[in-house]
Amino acid sequence: MSAVPSVLQTAIIGTGYGGLAMARGLLAAGDGDFALFEKAAAVGGSWRDNDYPGAACDVPSHLYSLSSAPRADWSR
Repeated sequence: MSAVPSVLQTAIIGTGYGGLAMARGLLAAGDGDFALFEKAAAVGGSWRDNDYPGAACDVPSHLYSLSSAPRADWSR
């Protein structure tokens, strides 16, 4: 675990999809003055903590990705 500076512009709580997308957006905007905080040992949020056997996306898969990194080659 890295030391956290005493003053931060932004704190991102949670490293699920939303937290990681926020960090990516801040970096893309040139803002690196933030820290991510996660209670678990790894990133991933709900997708890390839960199993979804046979889960599939009910919309075209490209809609379930970041617009800055679209992925159309998902198998389902």
